[in-house]
Amino acid sequence: MATVDRSAVLKSWIAARWSAARLRTRPDIEARQARLWTRMTPVIARTPAVAHLAGQPLEAFPIVSPDEERRDFDQWNTLGLTRAEAEAAAREAETGGAGEVRPGVSAGFSSGSSGGLRGLFLSSPAERAEYLGHLIARLLPRLALIRGARIALCLRATSSLYSDVTGAGPFRFLFLGLETPGDERVERLAAFGPDVVIAPSHVLADLARRVETGASWTPRRLLQGAEPMGDAERDWIEAVLESRPAPIYQATEGFLAAPCRLGTLHLNEDVMVVEREAVAGTNRFVPIITDLRRVTQPMVRVRLGDLLEPTTCICRSPLQAIRPVEGRLEDLWRWGGITIPPRAVDDAVCEALGAEAEWRAVAGPGGVMVQAVPDDVTAAADSVRELLRRRGLELPVTAGGPPPEIVVKRRRVRWIDG
Repeated sequence: MATVDRSAVLKSWIAARWSAARLRTRPDIEARQARLWTRMTPVIARTPAVAHLAGQPLEAFPIVSPDEERRDFDQWNTLGLTRAEAEAAAREAETGGAGEVRPGVSAGFSSGSSGGLRGLFLSSPAERAEYLGHLIARLLPRLALIRGARIALCLRATSSLYSDVTGAGPFRFLFLGLETPGDERVERLAAFGPDVVIAPSHVLADLARRVETGASWTPRRLLQGAEPMGDAERDWIEAVLESRPAPIYQATEGFLAAPCRLGTLHLNEDVMVVEREAVAGTNRFVPIITDLRRVTQPMVRVRLGDLLEPTTCICRSPLQAIRPVEGRLEDLWRWGGITIPPRAVDDAVCEALGAEAEWRAVAGPGGVMVQAVPDDVTAAADSVRELLRRRGLELPVTAGGPPPEIVVKRRRVRWIDG
């Protein structure tokens, strides 16, 4: 199994730091994007799905969905790989194997929550080094490459893209699968003593509950991704664990946004183009992303389903600031011309129940069903009913049983047609 090239990681780290210092205005960003897009021409020429458009401006390319790219996987890689080959390697990676589909090229599955084919990503040694350098520059302390860090990652499955962290510098790395029981997770984290814990929202909430009920270990720095986390839950976890979860935004399609020194998410527009498609009835948009570094598995004008809300930040970065991802477009509540975004639902229910409560609210054309433990469900239903009334809606709100057990991802706010 190939090891990560530390010199390449360092080069990527320097490039990320340099671009952060040099990019002062939107024209600076656009000029950099144009240069990187021109360099992508040979890559496009080797990608069967879009080879005929090599050398054309980005706007000439079709907009595709993740499902389309997954379905046509054979046409969206530059190595002539079939999806069956890549899936076999990704399954091997999940059981602790190398996961290599070609010498040095690894495959892995995403932890995606939407239906259809599972997300499948490829990465070469050079791409992993580039990714790691950029990630370390954006997420870890400035001297981490020299002083090192202990990093704990709680995800559904590992891959060489993550485990290569141990070869990128003086780092120690602990992977904990989501199936790890909560008590065992706390024990192993306490024994490892990580500087950084990267985990989905429901794992960080579970850690906070266990600390509240007697666990003595608390982390130094928390990074939260994979699932939405509302402001109230973030405040509660900070109060309990003495570290505010900083959001990150990553998907199969790339490392999309990172927090600045103030904790505000900024899109990684130094290495990708993010076009905005407005969502009617809201101030949100869904991103159409083009990664300007991916070579093995190009991502060109991929329309993601995440709801993003622009915001401002006083850190003065020209990279677009966004609020933490609140959910998916498909889970926007909508009745006629009235829309209610997931964040509004989260705010209303957390105000009624407290941020530490577990709940779920599933809406559809005929109304809403709210799930929570018996002591909370009436208050949760009342909070949703009042939210609807403030929007001029009189719809049935029913109280269900406890929310289902979280298997892969927590999705508190849902919309289901029919």
